[in-house]
Amino acid sequence: MKKNFTLKNGFGKNSMFKSLTVATLFSFLFFMGCYEWKTIIQPDYATVNSYFDVFLSAHDDGNPDNDWTNPDLHDYGLFGVMLPDSWTVGDSIPFTIICTNPEYNNSGILLWSADRSQTLEDSIPSPNGYYWWGAATSAEASLIYFDSLYMEPRIYTGSTPGNYFLRYSIGDIDYWDRNPADDVSDPIPITLIDNTGIDEFLSSSNITLYPNPASEYFNIDINIYRNELIVCEIYDITGKIIYNQEITSKSTRINIPDLSQGIYFVNLRNGESEKSHKILVK
Repeated sequence: MKKNFTLKNGFGKNSMFKSLTVATLFSFLFFMGCYEWKTIIQPDYATVNSYFDVFLSAHDDGNPDNDWTNPDLHDYGLFGVMLPDSWTVGDSIPFTIICTNPEYNNSGILLWSADRSQTLEDSIPSPNGYYWWGAATSAEASLIYFDSLYMEPRIYTGSTPGNYFLRYSIGDIDYWDRNPADDVSDPIPITLIDNTGIDEFLSSSNITLYPNPASEYFNIDINIYRNELIVCEIYDITGKIIYNQEITSKSTRINIPDLSQGIYFVNLRNGESEKSHKILVK
């Protein structure tokens, strides 16, 4: 099962991790207090020497006083993740900014930065066994008519099984000079397991979802099927379950006539393992 975390309660007074923070992304937002992370979808489990994707989205905080029509709303964005030693993040992370006026929609990439990573370590030292991975946008991003932003960084795991956590935060270069961390997520736990003998029954190599993009329906084909129950759950980008169905055959058609356009996550689990697959509804 994938979990949905928000950042509203980021630094509780009694939080054991309140001194642990993460880099930042788009601080005109933080600087004016105009937005917040809405969704962090991270798996509960991962296998050693592998990778997984984390879906992150941020939205306008709903304050009616927010003014996103200012033509000067441009800045370099920052992003960072607190990671266990020997883990890393795939570089060149694409991000997309959605605006209330579609003409201002824009996108770009985040690139690893040694300076930003070191600033995080210098400002708020990570605990033993962890370090900061920091990145900045390759160019200024426009926040005019800002509505939301999303990205999907890829996390590469290490070789030692165990219980770990990750943290995420956002901001920008202007805000960075005032406070290098703010509105950071709670530590999100993840268990790393040895993949020796791990069943790949639900892996992408054995599961095919098509058509993708989809409209009225999509199919789930299991290349090598064994007679057992599989639970299929569809999540929207906020982490809300909007559909569930039991799968008991090699090929299953999932009807989705009422789903709005957008990105969804199809989570499959069988009691031994679970796997999430992304699908686009158009």
